Amino acid sequence: MSTDPHRIRIRLRRGTNPERDLALLDQAQVKPVAEWDNEELARGRPRNSQGNFSGGVSKYLTPAIEAERRKRLKQATFNGLMTHSLRAMEVLGKLIDDPETPASVRADISKFIYEQLHGKAKAHVDLDAKAGPRDVLAAAIVLDDGLPQDMPIVLEGEYTEEEDGIPPYLQGQGRAS
Repeated sequence: MSTDPHRIRIRLRRGTNPERDLALLDQAQVKPVAEWDNEELARGRPRNSQGNFSGGVSKYLTPAIEAERRKRLKQATFNGLMTHSLRAMEVLGKLIDDPETPASVRADISKFIYEQLHGKAKAHVDLDAKAGPRDVLAAAIVLDDGLPQDMPIVLEGEYTEEEDGIPPYLQGQGRAS
């Protein structure tokens, strides 16, 4: 079994034994995901030998490496955001305590903090409710006496066409005479 990085990458693409091949690839002096900086994690590949991202994507990036990259990027992003969370809470607290802050803004901040701590209120959904096309039409139809239409809907009338066979609502749409 070859320890040449090119041969290891070929075996990784085949997926026969990824754990063994990843270990061999690490030994072959390929930069492991654990050593990638945040920009490399965000771009999905390590820098090349010149220290930039030009060139094609490395062929050894397997689904296992991609999963590890995503996990590490998510953790790095979370850690970066958490450094600002204390200051953000202080700003929200100052806005709530400031009497010059509009009441609607203070209410929105209060609601946001409450929902973050306790979660949103549960919405109750009636699964037996029916609103089909028939119900919508029934609500929209008004009889001659000015009262809404009751169920069942009965539409009466006759269908007419113009002499050339085109319904009136389609006349003048894309047909040359």
